[in-house]
Amino acid sequence: MKKFFALFLAFAMVLSLTAAYADGLAVGSFDPATAGDVELTFGWWGNQVRDEVTKAAADYFTENYPNVTFNLNTQVWDNYWALMNTYSANNDLPDIMQQDYAFIEQWVAAEDLLDLTPYVESGALDLSGVPQNIIDTGKVGDGLYAICAGVNAPALLYNKTLTDKLGIEVPDINLTWEQFEEISRKIYEAEGIGVVFGQGNSENPLTYYARSLGYRALWDANGVLPTAEEMAGYYERLMADVAEGWMFDTDRIANVNVVDLAQNPLVYGATNDVRTWCAFAFSNQIAAFQKAADADGIELGITSWASSDPVASNYMKPGQFFSITTDTKNPDVAVAFLNYLINDVQGNIILRAERGVPANSEVAAAIADEVNKLDPTYGVAVDYLSRVEKNCSPIFPPLPSYAGTVNNDVIQRLSDEALLKNPQITAEEAGQDFVDSTNEIAADY
Repeated sequence: MKKFFALFLAFAMVLSLTAAYADGLAVGSFDPATAGDVELTFGWWGNQVRDEVTKAAADYFTENYPNVTFNLNTQVWDNYWALMNTYSANNDLPDIMQQDYAFIEQWVAAEDLLDLTPYVESGALDLSGVPQNIIDTGKVGDGLYAICAGVNAPALLYNKTLTDKLGIEVPDINLTWEQFEEISRKIYEAEGIGVVFGQGNSENPLTYYARSLGYRALWDANGVLPTAEEMAGYYERLMADVAEGWMFDTDRIANVNVVDLAQNPLVYGATNDVRTWCAFAFSNQIAAFQKAADADGIELGITSWASSDPVASNYMKPGQFFSITTDTKNPDVAVAFLNYLINDVQGNIILRAERGVPANSEVAAAIADEVNKLDPTYGVAVDYLSRVEKNCSPIFPPLPSYAGTVNNDVIQRLSDEALLKNPQITAEEAGQDFVDSTNEIAADY
């Protein structure tokens, strides 16, 4: 990662790459114009901003190659994976699909993703501008199955207009859990605005917590790494903060929308009792959150998620990946389009780094001036990532195959129970339940 940001700073004023592609898009060694009429299908999960910029980038490709058109399919996170699993069962996955670091191994094991190594070797997919450590995040075994669409990191996005009004200073990195609780109490006492913690059925906050204890990950192929007693600490603090009133309980969470960013309680809500002062998000989401916040004249700030050991917890990761599926009937054209998404300067200006800072470090630098004109949050995200780079630990391995089942059957259930106003379980029971239930599921895989 250090090489990535060193290159970014070194090339910060470089715009020569635009001229290099003036005679055509960066499509690698294969000419899509020779393919005849082709319709590529492209699926991703996202938000309004991502949908708009991705469609515009696809349209720009078609302007240059009128024989290539697109059937675009965008969904919210949960719907996306359910739909892609249905497509997989019917051998009808889109040519290009957005992938997540957590799930690559599962999709490779199902033989759904194309190994891109031969295309890199032939020059059809040019990764010469992408740092090797970024390339490696898309590898499983000896194969390369995914290309990083953008670099990001966990990010606490917060209502800076509110904290400035109250005279509260939020650290720009390494926010401790104690600081987070103190700030949350002050805001709740002053304005009645609370906090929605975690992401329901996501392992992300638990992984962040486990890393603060000295573990690299929450689990491995055999089961949970922390002990039941250690996991009890995670649930204990949630229960205590709900009891204090400022953390949303399960019933209150049901009355807000944390999936649709435009209606997230950080940026949406008629009264303070349904608003939050922060959102546990990722750095690439700041553009969409800020666009939604503009309606209320809210300026957002950005810092790291709260942790008892922020440096151990925090990490940099691929924001998303692009993969070519084994169901594609036009792999050469799909790879040419993938090369465009990674390496074309004008295409990346259109994409506005919404998925994260571009993996091609030269492109990341070349688009800086133009993207900042369109979206000032690009510079904010790059600056935040430069701070994270100096205050983080190596990312955890891709999630074990049983993770999705645990998310739905264990994490969501225990989150709902722990966040009740009057929970029917103790923190110790929740910690033991999490470990026992997860290990039981792991043993069945």
